[in-house]
Amino acid sequence: MSMKRRGYLGRLALTALLILTVSPSVGDERKSTPDKTMSGKEMRGSSASKTRAAPPSGFAEVRIAPEVQQRIGVTLGTVRRTPLIMTIRTVGIVRPDETKVRHIHLKTEGWVEKLFISFTGQKVKAGDPMLSIYSPAFFAAQREFLIALQYSRSAPSPGQQNVVDTTRQRLALWDVPKSTIDALEKTGKPSKSLILRSPISGVILEKKTFEGQYVMPQAELYTVADLSTVWVQGRVFAYELPHVALGMPATVTFPSLAARSFVGRIVFIDPVIDEPSRTVQVRVELPNPDGLIKPGMFANVLIAHAMGSGLTVPTSAVLRTGERDIAFRAVAPDRFAPVEVTISPLRFDDRFQILEGLKAGDEVVTSANFLIDSESRLRAGGGDMTGMPGMGVEQKEKKDAAHPKTTH
Repeated sequence: MSMKRRGYLGRLALTALLILTVSPSVGDERKSTPDKTMSGKEMRGSSASKTRAAPPSGFAEVRIAPEVQQRIGVTLGTVRRTPLIMTIRTVGIVRPDETKVRHIHLKTEGWVEKLFISFTGQKVKAGDPMLSIYSPAFFAAQREFLIALQYSRSAPSPGQQNVVDTTRQRLALWDVPKSTIDALEKTGKPSKSLILRSPISGVILEKKTFEGQYVMPQAELYTVADLSTVWVQGRVFAYELPHVALGMPATVTFPSLAARSFVGRIVFIDPVIDEPSRTVQVRVELPNPDGLIKPGMFANVLIAHAMGSGLTVPTSAVLRTGERDIAFRAVAPDRFAPVEVTISPLRFDDRFQILEGLKAGDEVVTSANFLIDSESRLRAGGGDMTGMPGMGVEQKEKKDAAHPKTTH
């Protein structure tokens, strides 16, 4: 036998010794015969194990007394049919809904006279005044409209009416409200100031103007966002993309709102993969009627993809060696048989889907299975604990206790 093989068996033997020194009955299992007083349940389990396939190569059945199982922490789980739900978890950050953001500009130029919206974060409603400006161009446009209207009334003609309509349209294109134009037509007095009003209801995200400033059409004055819906921007790995689709629901929670969860839907999947991280941006749209969700908040996103149902076991029940996957099935209260299983490449939360090797209702070891694995490999290799230091004495003491000597 090679030195490498001897070293491997030696390490396994030391692990098994932890079990066997607690209960010598584990070490004697390979040589013992079935107990004639075995209970009916044990006999049925023993008979059932014979109908199963032989242990995988390199493994053997293991017997561990119930009291030893309790000491080393053996627990069992059941193979059962459960829903197969592929769960994708990621983190994201809240952004305003870009379809509900407005950047406010003037369509003329002039001096800011008064600010009605004077700080960032202020709430506005559609039609609320934001600022007033003195604009010579606006004042001149009003005078032209009044002159055209006066000529039209004194000498009505189709041509003159076209001039009136053109000057009226010019004011409308500057976002002057119809009520203001009607009042100008009625009173005949041009207004000195042009009032800029909010096109939507929302919150001021940015304020970039001040009183007395000379502004031009290209200058952005305010940014207004309707936050009744928001976006959560997250990223998923490329291998998770088959389980993400537009319209799928997503559950979102926030560390700052730990007592609540919100349900949104996926509205966008980036068509390009980020090469360094191998991730794809996913956008979740969330309703926000109460305004509790603020832009910039961190979020936890959970996307669940239902994939039918199947046989599953806890992930801790499967030992993945790299070459094959092994589980230990309980064939009796004190006997465990190694079984080679085939599992799905996908993981469903804390459970693996079993494709081959086990059936519904089977009980499998879910903890301390590394110790059982060591003992199983040792027995398959022909190891005998009675030859180890101290074990012969224990076996002799057990034999002497069972058959005491008589004196003559």
